[in-house]
Amino acid sequence: MENRMIAIIVALVLVASGLSFYAVSNAGNVAGSGTFNAPAPNLKVIKVTDSAGRTFYFPGPVKRIVSLDPSATATLYAIGAYNYLVGGNEFDSYPPNETLPNVGNSYSVNYEELVNLQPQVVLGYGATMPTYGVYINNTLHIPFLLDNPNSFSQIENETLMLGNLTGCYHNATLVVNWMQKSLSYLRNSTASITPAEEQTVFYYLDNYGGYWTAGNNTFFQSYFNIAHLRNVATQNGYYTINPEIIVNSSPDIILLDQYVPYSAVNVTPFNTTNAYYSNHVYAIFNDSFFDEPDFRAVYAVAWLIEETSNPLILNNFPIFPINLPYPPSYGWN
Repeated sequence: MENRMIAIIVALVLVASGLSFYAVSNAGNVAGSGTFNAPAPNLKVIKVTDSAGRTFYFPGPVKRIVSLDPSATATLYAIGAYNYLVGGNEFDSYPPNETLPNVGNSYSVNYEELVNLQPQVVLGYGATMPTYGVYINNTLHIPFLLDNPNSFSQIENETLMLGNLTGCYHNATLVVNWMQKSLSYLRNSTASITPAEEQTVFYYLDNYGGYWTAGNNTFFQSYFNIAHLRNVATQNGYYTINPEIIVNSSPDIILLDQYVPYSAVNVTPFNTTNAYYSNHVYAIFNDSFFDEPDFRAVYAVAWLIEETSNPLILNNFPIFPINLPYPPSYGWN
């Protein structure tokens, strides 16, 4: 009954406010792919496709957005569409000092607050469609766009999608070009490192129930690839590593998550490693640069190279093309 009442309220609010939008999705299978109920020919609309393969149509640039995805919030700020946000989420970190209403996080959503904000679209993040995303899309009938970048090229695609959605496509292309130029610069800076010269690295994410780390098919692995570092964690995804692997591999570098204290390496299996004896233990400077898949991840790679092989890496680093009150490196330097 409560869900039905919310749906009725949403419909009344949208009619009363005169919001003109529509999303095209597969109501029967919200995680499906394909195009549904495409608009009539010659109707000029904005077409976007989310990571679940669902195609949406809007009659013009979207001006009222709720973001449940911190990386989307950051990207909208960078491309000049931050003013279109009417609601944010608990984990937004960039830009700082956000005053947007908090609609929820990646685990739960305040539906009443969401309805009150009258968004034209809700942005979410995840590998699979969350239950609340299905509810928002199918019951509240508010388009829910899912995104799940797992590579730099997919970050670029998300940036362009958000630029298209908001009418800020030109700025989005500037950001993408900057990313490509920056990554090319970073790759060239480490190209001379041979496999024999590569240092080994272990990322210490957390010690809850074991030593959590990042292995293959994670963003950290892509950072390591560009920096020419060999990850001692070779399984897929995030997992707890066997401490014997840390002892036997004796990594040259240990990266600590922002919230892991240095004292965590004063015990076995870490205090026998090359990294410990050579004092090559580094705490990452800001989790959001490393964990949130947006354009700022470029700086995560730059920091890693600066700390491990080239302290002068920033001397000729490409300048960000858009002047922002809080530059994209805010939180690092």
